[in-house]
Amino acid sequence: MNTFTELIDKMFTLKQRKNRRFKVQDRVFVVFGPLLHKAKPIIDISMSGLSYVDGENRPTRSYGLNILADDSLYFDDKISFSPVWKSETEDLPDSSDKENRYAVKFKRLTLGQKSKLKNLIRAHTTS
Repeated sequence: MNTFTELIDKMFTLKQRKNRRFKVQDRVFVVFGPLLHKAKPIIDISMSGLSYVDGENRPTRSYGLNILADDSLYFDDKISFSPVWKSETEDLPDSSDKENRYAVKFKRLTLGQKSKLKNLIRAHTTS
């Protein structure tokens, strides 16, 4: 029979992330839909998803996402995703607007997309 401590340890282990998240160190942005002028700064990224800051609306599933790094698109095809969560960030000193932090989960990455994502993580993140 399991003790209470063993049950808590098991629950904690199950809630850990499948893929490690990396903090983005450079100017790397997520872009939703066909319009590239609405780039949102990425906070962190993993092989299964990313989080970013936005003062506007929650992402919609109707468009895929793309990643902008080194002033060029990192993916030549849109990545399918689903919104995961939203949280409110603190007010920034240079802005009176509240910003929200959003997280999205990647869906059905191709082998090519996985390879490009690994390269992006190596080139633009810190551990």
